[in-house]
Amino acid sequence: MVWSRGWAMTPEREAVQQTQQAIRAGGLCDPCLRLLPVTGVAVSTLSGPIHSDTVCASDGVAFGVDELQFDLGEGPCWEAFASRRAVLVPDLWSDPQPRWPVFGTAVRETAARAIFAFPLYVGATGVGVLDLYRTAPGPLDAPSIHDARVLADTLAAELLRRVLSAQDVDVMDGASANRPSPWRDHPQDRRQIHQATGMLMGQLDLPVGAAFARLRGHAFATGVTVANVAAAVVSRRLLVPDDS
Repeated sequence: MVWSRGWAMTPEREAVQQTQQAIRAGGLCDPCLRLLPVTGVAVSTLSGPIHSDTVCASDGVAFGVDELQFDLGEGPCWEAFASRRAVLVPDLWSDPQPRWPVFGTAVRETAARAIFAFPLYVGATGVGVLDLYRTAPGPLDAPSIHDARVLADTLAAELLRRVLSAQDVDVMDGASANRPSPWRDHPQDRRQIHQATGMLMGQLDLPVGAAFARLRGHAFATGVTVANVAAAVVSRRLLVPDDS
C-alpha cells in the first residue's frame, strides 16, 4: 500500500503505528520499550495540578532515575519539560553535566549510562516527560529519535485524556507496585523536600548535596520515602542526626 503523499507502508512505519495503538489501548511504557532500542522506559507527569510523579516504569532503574530527578529537582526530564525539546545524553559518565551537578553525580550510582528525555505536550499544555535509558553509552540514531518523538505525542494525548476523564493509572510492576497512582493519593509536594534540604543545610552546616544525601540515607535506613522524611523534618517531628 502506498499513501497519497508517497509514503510507503514499510514494516518500520507499521511497527510505529502498532505501538501507538497499544498506547491508546492502555499501555504506556511496555509498548515504547518493545519498539525503541533502549534498556528501560519511564513516563512521568510533571508539575501543575497533576503534580510530579512516575506514572509507569519498565524496571527499577527507570523508576529510580525518575525519582532521583524528582527528589533533586534537576536532571534531563526537568530540562526537557521546561525547554519543550528533547534532551539527549549519550554518556552520563563522560559528558560533563554542569546543568545538573547533583544529579550528574548521583546518577552514576545507578545502572544508567545514557538518558534521553522527550517532553510530553498537547499544544501548549505540558503533561510530563518520556524518559529512556540505556545501560551502555551511545546515542540514539535519527530514526529512533523520530520514533520517540512520535510516541511522545501519542503518550501526551493519552495521559491528558486520562487526566481529563479522571481515570486511574496503574503504577508499573514490582519496582513500585505498592506506590499509589498519581491520580489518587498524590505524594508530598517536592518543594517540601527542597525545604527540608535547606533546613538540614542550616542545622548541620552541610552543602546541598550532602544535606539531600542525609535525607535519602535516613529514608533508606528507615524504609520510608524521601517525601515522608522531608515532611517530618519540616514539621520538626524529626531531627536527622549529624553523623560527623
